Amino acid sequence: MCQQLKFVVIDDHPLIRESMKVVLSDYFIDSRVEVFPSVEAALELLTAELKLKEQSDWWVLMDLGLGGISGLAAIRLMLALGKKINLITMSGNDDELHVGACLGAGVRAFISKGTDIDNITDLLSSFINKKEKDGVWLSINGIVEGSVIPKIRLTERQTQVLSMICEGRSNKDIAFSLGITEITAKSHVGGIFKELKVMNRTQAVLAAQKLGLVTSKI
Repeated sequence: MCQQLKFVVIDDHPLIRESMKVVLSDYFIDSRVEVFPSVEAALELLTAELKLKEQSDWWVLMDLGLGGISGLAAIRLMLALGKKINLITMSGNDDELHVGACLGAGVRAFISKGTDIDNITDLLSSFINKKEKDGVWLSINGIVEGSVIPKIRLTERQTQVLSMICEGRSNKDIAFSLGITEITAKSHVGGIFKELKVMNRTQAVLAAQKLGLVTSKI
């Protein structure tokens, strides 16, 4: 007996949530579709569900521009739930920075808002039937293979350092707080600049805020 397909849609626009619920329910017959306005609410359900035995996979379609937890912070929390979570992000902000950051963080796909709904259901069907590789971008013009998209990947240590940069802390202060040398702190800062494709701390903070990686102000 085939396991029931299960979907979670996270979007703060009620019309989009309900429209996606109808589309997914009609396309994937007998599927379970849950909709939420926030990451926090979705995490509560998924955390409880994943504690149950013999759980099948969840397909999570998450908007990036939410109130509360959003962006890369939301991606990390979702993926931390484990391998049963198949995360796909959706956003109207589909520049190279956003797409590369999401794919680099480990989402299965990035979908540009405004994409034809038939293309979205086709992509989901391809994933479910194991006919599509991970790390693709479904733009309004069609599929873009992940291999041609520059990925942004920050280590856990780099993320810590970036948070401190956003607090306005110097390399010396960062080094002291993390128990590392100032040279090492400077190396982490350089690595962050390279990944985010920025030239200075102000640009790094703006990029971090844009991606939802940190919420600190300059």
